[in-house]
Amino acid sequence: MKRFLLLAVLIVVAPFLLGMGSLQGPASPEKIPVPVKKYTATVLDQMDVVAQCSDVSIEGETFLEGKRGEGNYTISFDNIAQVLFRLQEGKLIGIVMLRGGESSELTLTKNQKLYGRTRYGTFQITLSDLKKLVIEAASSQK
Repeated sequence: MKRFLLLAVLIVVAPFLLGMGSLQGPASPEKIPVPVKKYTATVLDQMDVVAQCSDVSIEGETFLEGKRGEGNYTISFDNIAQVLFRLQEGKLIGIVMLRGGESSELTLTKNQKLYGRTRYGTFQITLSDLKKLVIEAASSQK
């Protein structure tokens, strides 16, 4: 009898608990991840549209993550001058130009998003829609 009563209560209460997140409404376009370190960047998309962004991050982080061979690499925005993006055989390839002059090629996650702020409002774009990303040095203010 106790099990039946517990099950009945769970069935009645579960829809309310599961639906609680939707009571807050849709995510605001003004809300983007705020990175700990502040970077500015110039973004060029596949249609050659340029966006100047501040508070730039990839999924809220200030590093680029990808695979090279069997290894996983992360490269801090501090070390990246620019990244060229290209789709090759269904994979997103990032050619990372480092500040020291070297370059490295990584296989990136296509559906990750880059976030930032423009003078018009917030900005977000999937990495697969990018052609080029130029990262300026981090600002000293937090």
